[in-house]
Amino acid sequence: MAEKPSGEARFAPRVVPPAPTRPISIERSVDEGVLIASAAVVMEVKNLIIVDAIRDGSTFDVNTVTAAVRHELRGLAEENESSANRVQQLSVDVQTRRGPRDNSEGYQVDDHPTLTKRGIIHVMLAAELERLSEDPAFLAELAERARVQAWAEVGGAIESRLLESASTTEDPSYEAEKPARLRAFLDINLRALERQAKRRARRSHS
Repeated sequence: MAEKPSGEARFAPRVVPPAPTRPISIERSVDEGVLIASAAVVMEVKNLIIVDAIRDGSTFDVNTVTAAVRHELRGLAEENESSANRVQQLSVDVQTRRGPRDNSEGYQVDDHPTLTKRGIIHVMLAAELERLSEDPAFLAELAERARVQAWAEVGGAIESRLLESASTTEDPSYEAEKPARLRAFLDINLRALERQAKRRARRSHS
């Protein structure tokens, strides 16, 4: 005679296995890579505008900024080409008895499909970034984004410092000395922004 299930077993919650997740397509991975690369380029060029243009007092030159955007995109394209070569070599090495010479990440033969896919993504992303580096509309869009972010950062910093330094007392010499104080303030504030931009640039390369 079969045993009857206990009350605890009869009322135990039914475990539903998680639905299998579909792997992200190569095309979507490349699109996401372009978005990430674009954000990185905008940050680098924004720092360039703050440190070089504003500090030196030169006017905004769209050609210089556009050239900087193109340079950054090409640099990222070259980085992806190097990554593609490395990953493709790993995908071959994991299939050998010896395995990869440098296998600090612990790749095994089962990782061959993943490494192959990653290599393809890097190759396609490098090609897309190289193509976009010659697209005038895309270059103009990133240059404008960098300009807007640079001026927003500078304007926000200046506004905060002005509010902090605002005095509630009447000073008869305030208006007469205002231009000199503003020049001194801008010089100090832009030096601080320069240091901040350099720190961010170093963190982005680390």
